[in-house]
Amino acid sequence: MNTLKLIYVYDAHCSWCFAFSKVIAAIQDKYKNEFDYEVLSGGMIIGDRIGLIKDAAPPNILEIYERIESFTGTAFGAQYLKKVAQGDSLRNSEIPAIALAVFKSHLPEKALAYAHALQEKLFVEALEIDDDTLYQSLASAFGLDSKLFLQQMQMEAFADTARYEFALAKQLQVTSYPQLLVQTDETQFYLIAKGYTDFDNLDGRMQKVLKELGQA
Repeated sequence: MNTLKLIYVYDAHCSWCFAFSKVIAAIQDKYKNEFDYEVLSGGMIIGDRIGLIKDAAPPNILEIYERIESFTGTAFGAQYLKKVAQGDSLRNSEIPAIALAVFKSHLPEKALAYAHALQEKLFVEALEIDDDTLYQSLASAFGLDSKLFLQQMQMEAFADTARYEFALAKQLQVTSYPQLLVQTDETQFYLIAKGYTDFDNLDGRMQKVLKELGQA
């Protein structure tokens, strides 16, 4: 176990997080020996914000996706964009947060890969956030029992874990996604990314933090 932890706060519905997932994966690959990694669900769409895209998303959401594609090279699935235009897909951050909590109880070291795979199901394959098929297929892909996974998603303990992560993200003063923090001890955190950041810039910030901590 490393003394430093990189905390990635994301939300399954965050399109900028989807674009950022390849960056954070490359960072994890480069710094796998320097940091432990934790993924937290931020809770972007919870409570009375839960609803259909046409009711819960900004009216210019398709323009936002075009901007993300142009800026980052990320590609959203054609079927997903069609569903966005129709506006009938559900947006609910609680369900995927519970799924992540279940997943981390089995394979915490693969949480980053799981978060990215889940967003691929949403933003490329256009599966619905409340579709059991999404979570079954992901569980199987990671070698887990898909039936047990769905059963665990119904357990109150994992819903409590998801709500705890929402509260923790708030305590860490996370107000937008993605966000990356380096934790050096129980009370000290370095904010190194707030919003999408490309690899070169993020790599430079990682090096700066390590240098300040005398570990570069």
